[in-house]
Amino acid sequence: MRAIILQHAIFEGPGYILSWLHEQGIASDICFLYKPDSPLPNIESANLLIILGGPMSIYDEEQYPWLKKEKELIRQAIENNIPTLGICFGAQLIADIFGAKVSSAPHKAIGWYPMKAESTSKRNCFHFPDHFTSLFWHKDEFELPENATLLASSPICENQAFQIKNHVIGLQFHAQTTPYHLQSIINNSSLDLTNDRYIQPSQQLLSAPASFFVQSNQLINNVISYLLLKSKRKQS
Repeated sequence: MRAIILQHAIFEGPGYILSWLHEQGIASDICFLYKPDSPLPNIESANLLIILGGPMSIYDEEQYPWLKKEKELIRQAIENNIPTLGICFGAQLIADIFGAKVSSAPHKAIGWYPMKAESTSKRNCFHFPDHFTSLFWHKDEFELPENATLLASSPICENQAFQIKNHVIGLQFHAQTTPYHLQSIINNSSLDLTNDRYIQPSQQLLSAPASFFVQSNQLINNVISYLLLKSKRKQS
């Protein structure tokens, strides 16, 4: 099996996802979109597409000309029923592709914040724990795409996770975070840590209980496993 990972910034890597894929025996190809003239991968041979976060916005196409081609690649993957996971900016890209509005959030949110699962009667949807905590680091937010199911929400930013059909999930939060991954983001994005309502200082971010990292990583494990399982069932 082969996973393609789209990375938008040198300091926002796949974190825990990479080690999990390795443990499962799934090969991973990382496309470093921030590098000049980085070629887009051939999506047709992929079993999984993961779209990571980034400091840019989905409407920054003039500053990041590769965004248009990336959106087409994501659209192609989804149309070909390739299991697709978008994280933060990645989820915003998916929402934009499906015609949902993506815009600046009323409050920039950086920190470990609680969320709750949204109840759904759809049997085939992924189910989050009733209550859980993970890392926020975003300035934009997405409206729910048409025909998407809301899976998780928070008081700070209502739409935290959504699902489209059986093979597409978008997460506004960073469940792949490890301590090393978080330190890398802080080192490169310290200017984001202003004195705002929903922004925690770096010391508070790094001193989060180990259980926050463990629970978040287990969630990303479960989400990817769900997507791959649904894909196998469909193929069989």
